[in-house]
Amino acid sequence: MRSSFRLRCICVAGIMFVVAMTWLGLDGHQDYLLDLEALRQNEKISIDGMLNMASVYAWIAIFAPFIPLLFVVVITGRQANYLPKIFWKFYGVIVVCSFVYGIYVHFNLEYQVGHKGYVECKDERVLKSKYSKRVYAPTLEECDVR
Repeated sequence: MRSSFRLRCICVAGIMFVVAMTWLGLDGHQDYLLDLEALRQNEKISIDGMLNMASVYAWIAIFAPFIPLLFVVVITGRQANYLPKIFWKFYGVIVVCSFVYGIYVHFNLEYQVGHKGYVECKDERVLKSKYSKRVYAPTLEECDVR
């Protein structure tokens, strides 16, 4: 009885952690949707680096599948000691596919920026070892000149 209660408490904490991590990933996806909307309205946009954008989608794929699994543990009160190898193989394929999808999203956004004739604001771009973004505007006059 006591260990079942402890297990459920740990799983509830795990659910809160996994939901928070998934929400952070979805927040990054929301940034991509806002970039698309700004592109439709001919506004200035900033595009994150390829690996930054791809890691957002991989982040979602890493944490999201564990939400239902932890709910099952909370409801049943039993530990999920054994997951078949096929689950882990499928899980790995999903994470890799979501990372590749993030790369596709990045190149698609850059293609749309180039297709609409946007120019890069070289003074506003951020190129660092752990984070990078490029800022594009419809015309050079809209770039902030320092």
